[in-house]
Amino acid sequence: MTRHRAIALGSLLATLALPQPVRPLAAQSAQPLSLQLSGLYNGVFGDVFTGLQNGIGGEAQLRYTPSALSIGAGFQITSHELGGRPEDARLYGGFIEPRYRIQAGSNTAAPYVSARFAVLKAGFSQSSLSLSSTFLQLNGGGGLLVRLGSRINLDVGATYGYNRAGAGTLQDRSAGTAVAVPSSSGSNVVGRLGLALGLGG
Repeated sequence: MTRHRAIALGSLLATLALPQPVRPLAAQSAQPLSLQLSGLYNGVFGDVFTGLQNGIGGEAQLRYTPSALSIGAGFQITSHELGGRPEDARLYGGFIEPRYRIQAGSNTAAPYVSARFAVLKAGFSQSSLSLSSTFLQLNGGGGLLVRLGSRINLDVGATYGYNRAGAGTLQDRSAGTAVAVPSSSGSNVVGRLGLALGLGG
């Protein structure tokens, strides 16, 4: 081997040994911060939701994605008919949602697993009604991210969760009544379809 070839081979090996630039994760926004807007279907079960029908709504969240593990925080709301009553109920509040993207070898789609902890309140379309109870919700599930562009992802997901409502009081100011509501538990299944938009450079 000539001296020039030995130098060239040494330079190549040295280059390969250097740390390689970190590439953006497949099927995730190349930007570490993203805004996601989604439609929700909320199926409810158990004593905590007695008289409450399945509902639909939406959510907005900001998500930080430094790696395969990301964290999101946002606001959700769903509207539900009440059995035998003219008004609707609304479940609304904030949530935190960590996710872990699973490496699937695709540049356009990637599955993920997720968990969500939410603190919710109930409101009613009839303003004279109020419920003081707080709902705690813990869900787990997953979904699929599909890259639509350099800044846009489609997100399809579903979760199943445990729900707990604390004791409180249901007031009807128009009738001048107040009824004690005991604590109760139940479960729910949530389907989500949304778009995530990468922010910044």
